[in-house]
Amino acid sequence: MTAETWVAFCAAAILITLLPSPVASLIARFAVQRGRRSALVTVPGVALGMGTALTIAALPLAALVWAAPALREPLSWLGLAYLLLYILWSFQEPSARAPLASNDNLPQQRPLGIFVHFFRECVGTGRYLVVLAALLSQFLDPVMAVPALALEMQAAFVLAVAAGATLHVLFPQRTLNRLRRPARRHPASHKMQTRYIARRAVSAGFRRIAA
Repeated sequence: MTAETWVAFCAAAILITLLPSPVASLIARFAVQRGRRSALVTVPGVALGMGTALTIAALPLAALVWAAPALREPLSWLGLAYLLLYILWSFQEPSARAPLASNDNLPQQRPLGIFVHFFRECVGTGRYLVVLAALLSQFLDPVMAVPALALEMQAAFVLAVAAGATLHVLFPQRTLNRLRRPARRHPASHKMQTRYIARRAVSAGFRRIAA
């Protein structure tokens, strides 16, 4: 591949990692609640998991193109359309925009458990398999011409994903703030509102006094 194609491939890999997603949110949570040093364990789990997912997504795609070469161009256009929709959908995903609870419990405690959890999240989630297949559909021509190039692409992809995941570790607050935008408050939002406790209406001010 040309240098421009390599840059485009690596940039696309980093972009997929940086897009809002449950995995990106979870990496940032580990960095906030456990510290950046502990959150670094998530980086190899995400990188190897996404690399494995790339291989799994490539197998049926390569078999389909090999069996029906005429589908190469339609698959490329279909993959491009899906990538654009995926970007738009990522910023509207409910699981990424949900509020972060103050007593949020992380799924794993030990480094090995953290690594395995993130690896499973990347490999066992269909969303990444589909989006990676769509990404690979944009580079079918050079890969089919030089099959050995697939190994180099996978290595570059793993490094690019690791770089993207590291950004979530280094700047967790930016990731969480981007994923969960605070709701806009109206000028009258500071007024006391009615709350219902045990089917009886009480004001927020009374609750503060009672507390």
